[in-house]
Order: sequence, then C-alpha cells, then structure tokens
Amino acid sequence: LTPDSSRWLWLYSAFPAHEGNILDLRDIEQGLENLQRLPTVRAEMEIVPADQPGESDIIISRQQSKFWRLGLSLDDSGTTSTGRYQGGLTLSLDNPLALSDLFWFSVNHDLQTGREKGNQNLSAHWSVPVGYWSFGLTGSDYHYHQTVAGYYEDYRYSGKSQSLTAQLSRVLHRSSSQKTTASLDVQTRTTRNYINDTEVEVQRRHVSSWKAGLSHRHYIGPATLDAGISYQRGTRWFGAQPAPEEFFDEATALSRILRTDARLSLPFSFAGQTFRFDTAWQRQTSNTPLTSQDQFSIGGRYTVRGFDGERTLSADRGWLVRNDLSWQTPLPGSEFYWRQITAKSAVRGPNI
Repeated sequence: LTPDSSRWLWLYSAFPAHEGNILDLRDIEQGLENLQRLPTVRAEMEIVPADQPGESDIIISRQQSKFWRLGLSLDDSGTTSTGRYQGGLTLSLDNPLALSDLFWFSVNHDLQTGREKGNQNLSAHWSVPVGYWSFGLTGSDYHYHQTVAGYYEDYRYSGKSQSLTAQLSRVLHRSSSQKTTASLDVQTRTTRNYINDTEVEVQRRHVSSWKAGLSHRHYIGPATLDAGISYQRGTRWFGAQPAPEEFFDEATALSRILRTDARLSLPFSFAGQTFRFDTAWQRQTSNTPLTSQDQFSIGGRYTVRGFDGERTLSADRGWLVRNDLSWQTPLPGSEFYWRQITAKSAVRGPNI
C-alpha cells in the first residue's frame, strides 16, 4: 500500500496475488474487484520493478471515504391487507473487520395509522471476499398482522417468518471481458400463523434447502450479457418438517427445481439522450409438485412493471420474457420506462 492509503485493511485475504507468486494479471483484477466491492472505496494499482532482477512489486493506492452509510426509503411495495406504504432505514458498515467485508442492517415498517393492520421486517447481512472465494450470511425476521371480518366479531390474523441463508461462491474463470462464478446456498426458513394469538398449527412450516448455481457475465462492446443456471433441492436439514400439503399429496417441501435465466443490457444514445434496452428471460421447471413459496410467480413489481402484487399468477413450471426500454431523463436519478412482457405458467394451476 502507498503511504497515503487508508491503512485499515488486511490485504492478504482480499488480494490473491501474494509475495513470491508468479505475477498473474487475473489475480490482480480479482484483487482490485475485491477492494472496490464497497462503494466508499477507490483503489488503483501499479506494477513497478522490484529490487531483485526479474521480479515486480504491486503498488496499491486505496482510499476509503467513510466506514458507514445510512439509507432511507419510502415506497408503495406493500399490500392493502397489511399496509401499502412502507418506510425503511438501512445502516451499512463498509470494511468493519478490515477484510473488505460488508455488513448491513435494515428495518422496514408499514406507515399506516391504527392497529388494524401492519408489518415489520428486520434483516441483516455480512459478506467477505477471500481471494477468488466469497462467503455471505443473511438473516431476516418478518412479522405482519391484519383484521379479518367474522360473522360475530372481527379476528386478528397474524404471522411471522424467520430465515437464514449461507452462501459460498468462487470465481472459476475470468478474463478481460468475461467472468464465470459457481455458488452454493443453504437456507432454512420457519413460518407460523396465528388467529387471535392462537397458532394455526396446520399452517406451520419449517423448511430447508440447498441450491447450486453457475453464473456467467460477458461484456460485448457496450453491452453486458448475464446468464445463469441453478438447481434447488429441498431437505430435512436443521429440523425441517414436511409441508402441510404433503399430508394430502398436493405438494412437497422436498422440491427439485431447475432455474435458468439470461439478461442482455445495451446502453445507447439517440438525439443527444441516453437510453438503455434490457431484455431478460427466466424459466423454471420441476418434476415435483411445489408449495406456493417455491412456485414460479409473476405479477409483482419485479416481474411485471405496473402490477402491485395484489394478484399473482403462479405454477410449478413457467417462463418469462421481459423487454425494458428506459430513458435517463434530465432530472437527476430519474428514468422513464416502457416494458413489454410475455409469460406462461403451467401445472396444477394457474393459481390466481
């Protein structure tokens, strides 16, 4: 590190190129990517002759502007039954352990008045790169409640869900224009629902699964192509229990799901304005009947722009093609979108 660099860093874990190794340009690229994964960090690298003939030194200049960030959000991503308008607060810590690691903690809450309905979500994440490897851990705790009209009186229907996901990934190959990464996720999730504080035991869920994936990114001129494939398998790890649907042979938590996706992003200019065209394709197949949590679903704001998520279309198998044309308006940080979508879902459905 240069004398003027930010010193709170253990460079050995983030940088694959170590003293005595043969100089590899890909190691340097990976190291710079690890250092600059945090938005508050800027890093530059220079190769200079070493004191010994035939050897070189890598000189790194690294500056970190601050160690924390605070973000606020306000949107209408909720549902009518538990609160349409949502507010959020996220605290991010950049490089807290001097490992180029990232930690964030997020709180989201409905902005409704009154006690008839509401929701709250707490989530936390920590991730760290180690050379070509990366490890991450994410947990969440979600609570909601709503009022359901009854014949004689109204009832309070509530629920809570906790999840924990561990992810391990490794860069298998990289060049100046492309990168291929393999990943393995392990997840456990618990869900419980209540009526007037009495648990509805037939709706209790405790599931776990693992997912192996392969992703590839390729820069083609100004365009970026992303493609991926993953296989998910439900398990009985961590005390997971059969899904309620298994007792009626309607679905199983021991899912076998194959997902594939591809996305092409192409920025361009026209009449002095900046535009971007994005086309995306997603597909899910399964030879097992799936619970609603694992089904392929469309109708939310992240699949069909303009839909509020109150009504969705879901099934065990399905595919989706989405085209977006966006214009970066003169207003800072704002874009105008046009979206076209074609989709299909099949098997035991669709459920609306």
